[in-house]
Amino acid sequence: MIHRSELLNKYDINTCIDILDYDLDKLILDEELYKFKTAQEFSDNKDYDEEITINFDDLIGDTFIDVVDDIIDKKHLNYIFKGGRGSLKGSFVYLNTIAELQEDANNGKVTHCVALRKVKDTIRDSIFTNLIWAINILNLQNEWDYQLSPLKIWNKKNGNIILFRGCANQLDHKKIKSIKFTEGYCKIAIFEETTEFAGMDEIDDIIQSLIRAGDEALIFMMYNPPPSKSNWINDYIRELKKLEKEGIGNDVLIHHSTYEDIGDPKQENFLGKKFIEKAKQVEKINPKKYRHVYLGEETGEGLEIYPEYDPRTKKGLLEIREISDEEIKNFVTVHRGIDFGYSHATCYSEVFWHELSETIYIFGEVYLYKASNSTLIRSIKKKAKNFLITGDSEDPRTINEFNKSGLNVIGAKKGPDSKDHGINWLRGVRRIIIDPKRCPNIADDFQTYEYEKDPKTGKIIYEFPDEPDGSASVRYALERIIIRSNWEFFK
Repeated sequence: MIHRSELLNKYDINTCIDILDYDLDKLILDEELYKFKTAQEFSDNKDYDEEITINFDDLIGDTFIDVVDDIIDKKHLNYIFKGGRGSLKGSFVYLNTIAELQEDANNGKVTHCVALRKVKDTIRDSIFTNLIWAINILNLQNEWDYQLSPLKIWNKKNGNIILFRGCANQLDHKKIKSIKFTEGYCKIAIFEETTEFAGMDEIDDIIQSLIRAGDEALIFMMYNPPPSKSNWINDYIRELKKLEKEGIGNDVLIHHSTYEDIGDPKQENFLGKKFIEKAKQVEKINPKKYRHVYLGEETGEGLEIYPEYDPRTKKGLLEIREISDEEIKNFVTVHRGIDFGYSHATCYSEVFWHELSETIYIFGEVYLYKASNSTLIRSIKKKAKNFLITGDSEDPRTINEFNKSGLNVIGAKKGPDSKDHGINWLRGVRRIIIDPKRCPNIADDFQTYEYEKDPKTGKIIYEFPDEPDGSASVRYALERIIIRSNWEFFK
């Protein structure tokens, strides 16, 4: 019998971010029911003398119970696990990976796993250590073996293998493409710290190299969301959610978890009192850090041109919330704007300016890529009817075509630096409220508009980069209000 403290010392588990600090020491897998047996809690004065049967659900946070069923029912190919520190997303993936491969081994199926991280030097103290931990938690030490050079774990029964690969350069990618198994196929691909990768093109290329068409497969991606909303993976998740609403891309399950989702009494058993106390301390001292580190929120990294409003600190500008029908009924004067595009989106917006509270309400949009003018006119007419719309004056032909079709569009008045002054005016109001259901694309444009950094020095470049379509459309909609405030810039 190996005591858990010995396992922690042997495998340096404390280096892992997502550690399942569970008070059950010996666990035996029942491959058919995902049930485990555990000996009574170990103490220095007595040995194990009784066995208790528990469910697989007892080993994971409550928020992952439905995911287990989803995996068993083979509902998705790709599983994206994101969230804050202590959410147990990593522990779940490692436990499930060993359980899957062990079940296949017990059923005579030869399947394999390739675990990847961008930099291979970090693999031993992260993915490898976590998988060894999962094997020991499941009391499968006699079923599995491993070697340290090169890193490799395999099942003794039928040779199911877990390989480890870095992806830092072209040579690493060539090695991944050259992976061949003498028997069986790659069933599971794990991407730890997914944000380290260059983007989904790189990940998709790796997946195509590992997973054969027609084979049963599971793709696990894990990461803590970066603070910047414009980071590639945050953009990717937003796009997936848009497609999901349209009924597209149903092979992906996106799962967000935090330490608060673990459930009682598991939370304290898994994480310990000190972790929870530290989290609550950070929440009081630095709410923004708490939201990012522990809740896994995209809080920004100081580059936001339209910083989000934080109700806890009462700071910030941008508030993303539902705007009720009752509120809209009281919007006396609605301002409408349009930013034309083809390679980028054409965006029509409906905006209300409440002067007394200096608050902008954005509650209507038409947002289309590569749409013909006839399609745009048809879609905008349903909302704008014959009301006045202010549009980008750099496209007079399109304005003329829209007006011939029954719309009422005028060109925006542009003066020197009018774009910069317009953006600064928007940044200077007390609050910008955007309804994410009515205007998901405009909300996304405002949330992700950030200053750029000098690639050499890393310093922020305090110049407005290319303005997103949603921001430009709202700026045109409020042009008359902005001109009254900054008339000298529009002469």
